[in-house]
Amino acid sequence: MVDPNATIDWSYSNAQLYASCPRSLFFHFWQRTGTEIAESTDDNILHGISQSAGSIIGSAIHHALADHIQRWVQNERTGLRQTQSTAESYIGKAVSQSSESESLDLDSLSNTTDTHIETFFKTVWPSLHSQRYILHEETHSFDVSGNTVWVRPDLCVRESSPEEQAADTFVIYDWKSRQPSTFEDQSLQLCVYALWANKTFEPDVERISPRIVFTQNGRIERQDVSVEGLAQLETRIITQSTEWNPPDQRSRFPTEAAHEKCSTCAYLSSCGDGQKQMSPE
Repeated sequence: MVDPNATIDWSYSNAQLYASCPRSLFFHFWQRTGTEIAESTDDNILHGISQSAGSIIGSAIHHALADHIQRWVQNERTGLRQTQSTAESYIGKAVSQSSESESLDLDSLSNTTDTHIETFFKTVWPSLHSQRYILHEETHSFDVSGNTVWVRPDLCVRESSPEEQAADTFVIYDWKSRQPSTFEDQSLQLCVYALWANKTFEPDVERISPRIVFTQNGRIERQDVSVEGLAQLETRIITQSTEWNPPDQRSRFPTEAAHEKCSTCAYLSSCGDGQKQMSPE
C-alpha cells in the first residue's frame, strides 16, 4: 500500500518529468519506492525499464570519465585508452543485460563512445586537469524552506583567476553526450547546480560558473548566475514541492498525452491515457 508519509523531493530530473507530463512523475516516484499501489486505487507500477542506445552511450561516457577523474585524483594510471576501455566494458555489460540486446550494435556503440571520449581528451581535459579538484559524481542534497533538493554534478573545481588578487571561481561541469530534447531545460539544471554551490561552497554568486560540456564536439556552454535568478528558482522549488506532495492521489498528477511524448515514455504500460493516445483511431 501507499506510504501516507511519502514525499517527492525536488530535483532537476523530477521537475523535467513533471513539465513533460505530471503523471510520469507520479509513476516514476512510486516505481522508485518499489511500491505497488492497490488495484482498487491505481495500477501497478511498471518495473524494469530497458535502455536505449543513446542512454547506454551517455551512461558509458559518464561512467568512464568518472573513473578517469577518480584515477587522476588518486595519482593512478589513466589516460585516453584506459578511459575508452572502461567505457567499452560498461557497454558490453549493459548490452548483455538489456532486454533489447538483439537490436543493439555493440561495435557501433563502442565506436561512438570512443570518439566522444577522444574528443574530450583533446579539447576539454587539457584545461581541466590544471584546475583544483573539489569533487565529482557525488550525490548531494540541500534544503530550501524545508524541502529537500538533490543534485549530482559531474565535476566541481576551483578555477584560478588570471588576476592574482581575484578569488578562484567555483566551476560546476555537466557532461552531455547529445543535444537536449524539446522537453529539457539546460538552464534550469545549471541554475540548480549554482544554487547548491551558493549554499554549500561559495557565498559570492558572481564566483560561481556552471558549464555544460558537449562530449561530441568539445563545446563548452557557460551560464550566467544572478542573485535574482537563484531567488526565483527557490520560489519555484517551494511551489512545485507543495504541488507534488503528498503524492497519494493520481488525480493530482494529470496526464498531458501527446504521441511524441507517449511513444517514448517509460511508464506507458501503466498509463491508460497514454495507451489511448498511442492506439490507432
